[in-house]
Amino acid sequence: TFGDTMGGVALIALGIATIFVAITVMGKLMKSLMVGRARDILKNAIGRGPIHGIVSGSIVTVLVQSSSTTTSLMVPLVGTGVLKVRDIYPFTLGANIGTCITALLAATAVSGEFAVFALQIALVHLTFNILATLFIFGIPFLREIPVKGAEMISELAIKNKAVVGGYLMSVFIILPGAILALTT
Repeated sequence: TFGDTMGGVALIALGIATIFVAITVMGKLMKSLMVGRARDILKNAIGRGPIHGIVSGSIVTVLVQSSSTTTSLMVPLVGTGVLKVRDIYPFTLGANIGTCITALLAATAVSGEFAVFALQIALVHLTFNILATLFIFGIPFLREIPVKGAEMISELAIKNKAVVGGYLMSVFIILPGAILALTT
């Protein structure tokens, strides 16, 4: 037997590999499906402007109850050129709002003495995401920062795949670690 540690590491590696294979296969399938009328319908649902993208992202996310699912389905479409990053950006912000709406709906199911706290935190979550979206789209130069950043990182990643690892380490380990170190 591998033991608990080696078995866990093997399962993590297998899980990550499975995710990469699934995204690759899904991307190829989505590209082959997104032709003609299907492509036009998708572009109309997402790409008719930022407000429309935000609203459609919110609605789709409430329907599937998962912003991860909503955004994960869009990544292969951008990767294969069916949609552009600029089209998906408002849709993704809408997905973040949609997941807050889902949390608010879930909070209404809580009963008893803690029901008020469930509703309060769900409303804080929703308000935070709505205000952040309004703030980003209300100030034109802020609106461009995430898109320009994504374009810059993707150009670098095309030349050197290590950029992806460096980005992930920076955003999810180094930056939070530095903030924790500064606040303790």
